Amino acid sequence: MRLSLKALSYFLTAAERGGIARAAEDLHVAPSAVAAAIDQVEQVFALKLVTRTRAKGIRPTATGQILLGKVRHLLEEYDNLIAEGGELRTALSGPLRVGYYAPVAPAFLPAVVAPLIADNPAVSLRLVECDNETAQGGLLNGDFDVILFVAENVKPGIAYESLLRVPPYLLTARDHPLARRRSVAVADLADEPLVLLDRPVVGEYYRSILEQGGVSPRVVASATTTEMVRSLVGRGLGCALLNMRPLAGESYAGDRLAGIPIRPQAKPLQLVLGHLQENPRRLVRAFVEQCRLSFAGEAARALIVTSPFR
Repeated sequence: MRLSLKALSYFLTAAERGGIARAAEDLHVAPSAVAAAIDQVEQVFALKLVTRTRAKGIRPTATGQILLGKVRHLLEEYDNLIAEGGELRTALSGPLRVGYYAPVAPAFLPAVVAPLIADNPAVSLRLVECDNETAQGGLLNGDFDVILFVAENVKPGIAYESLLRVPPYLLTARDHPLARRRSVAVADLADEPLVLLDRPVVGEYYRSILEQGGVSPRVVASATTTEMVRSLVGRGLGCALLNMRPLAGESYAGDRLAGIPIRPQAKPLQLVLGHLQENPRRLVRAFVEQCRLSFAGEAARALIVTSPFR
């Protein structure tokens, strides 16, 4: 038999008040409910925990005194848990765990989270880069509070909203002949060596763009991070297809890069913000609102390549 917190509370109140009737009055319940709770507690522990007399009410036994301290501590911890849970829902405090599958997240995530951290010192932040599947799975199993990911095969139970639609573009070294063009046709890449961002969802997406344009890609290198792709392209190994652009025009290695729109414009990737469908904590809601504000402005549009950059 499992004891309820209510039964333990009735038992504790009766022992502290020294009588069933007085406890019932304090608890606003019938005396029979208090008496039944005491019987249940004693039955579960198979111990004599109180002595009952008509004249003196009830008194804890020696064993009952030991157990009362533990019950009191348990109920206090429960009250603290409820209070802390309420604070997590209403206050901008506690941990915020963000999983993201967004190749250039360092270009925009700091601007999103900086105001939250600056204005709320009780907030702690954990950012985890992962793939689309891991981001969604992590949200559903409780590893993340909110995620940024590509809107492909969204799992049931995840509420999401679009932040940005980003078409693909061609990345080249600044001195590459294609860098001088206003736009590049997919067919123009037939003889070009290519560097592939080989991540789930986007790797297949880039290959499909090339195949639909009649190009059998000649992949000379692949990498799992955008910055490695940019560095390889900047050093002249080949060109690459990407979607979001960082604001810096150079690779980590200091090589200058150029980006050119692709024609005809292929299906854009959709960056979305996801959280659980249940009512989220206030901190999560604040992060969601900050994302909306950030992606409604010019800073977000700067991540989209609609004209050449050199």
